[in-house]
Amino acid sequence: MYHFMVMYENIAVADVAVSDDHKEVQIKKLVEDSIIQPFGGTNLSLGRVYDFLKSRCYEDGRTDLDEILAQAHLDSNDPWKWNKITHGVMWEDKIWIRFEGEDLCWEDVRWRR
Repeated sequence: MYHFMVMYENIAVADVAVSDDHKEVQIKKLVEDSIIQPFGGTNLSLGRVYDFLKSRCYEDGRTDLDEILAQAHLDSNDPWKWNKITHGVMWEDKIWIRFEGEDLCWEDVRWRR
């Protein structure tokens, strides 16, 4: 099971569970649809989860992608693996991913101080 909380700073906004074979998904919204809820609307599919995770990765066409992946000890731009390493932290927003069993907060993962 690939289980995580989508966070906005220290607010849990969605509880997501994906089966090991990546065929089934459960998304529980913990806040109403808003700018901090990445799973707004009613289409709560596996595709939405994959698109969300992919949006937290480097774009596939980058000329330096192989170097970035090598630094992360990855051989592909796999969003399931990339987000496990980076917690989905991006420079331009405060949304991130806390995985099951982790005791992290926004202050632990944010890039900007």
